[in-house]
Amino acid sequence: MLDREKYDQVISGDAFSSAAESTIFQDIKDWDVEELLELRASIDALLPSTALRDMDLEKEMVLQYHRVVALQTRVLGDDRTPANQLAQVSNAVASTLQQLVTMQTKFHTSERLKEIEGRLIKALDKVPKQYLEEFFEWYASEEVQ
Repeated sequence: MLDREKYDQVISGDAFSSAAESTIFQDIKDWDVEELLELRASIDALLPSTALRDMDLEKEMVLQYHRVVALQTRVLGDDRTPANQLAQVSNAVASTLQQLVTMQTKFHTSERLKEIEGRLIKALDKVPKQYLEEFFEWYASEEVQ
């Protein structure tokens, strides 16, 4: 069972006071699996997601673009900024734009292929079984590769 005192100390930060810093990791070594998993769940709840599927890549890329443009505006307005840093910021804007174009192209291609696949499935439902078998034999063959 979870030792609430230890858990509360870690969560509140009290476990990392100077007196506890020397023993906190030793104490954690003595915790059982349930205690460690509960601590981990609490820590995971405070951390940003680490799964790519949880990210809106398009949104993140557009936000990154706006940050880089804002940086570029700020840097270009500062006469003290060296030329090489101006070039770096300009390259960052260009790179971010290129990544947005690539992402948009891949997304469009992916969506288009999904649409084609859906229509193909609907069309294949209407085809006699004999022709379906021929189609899938051809599709699985090296001719298609």
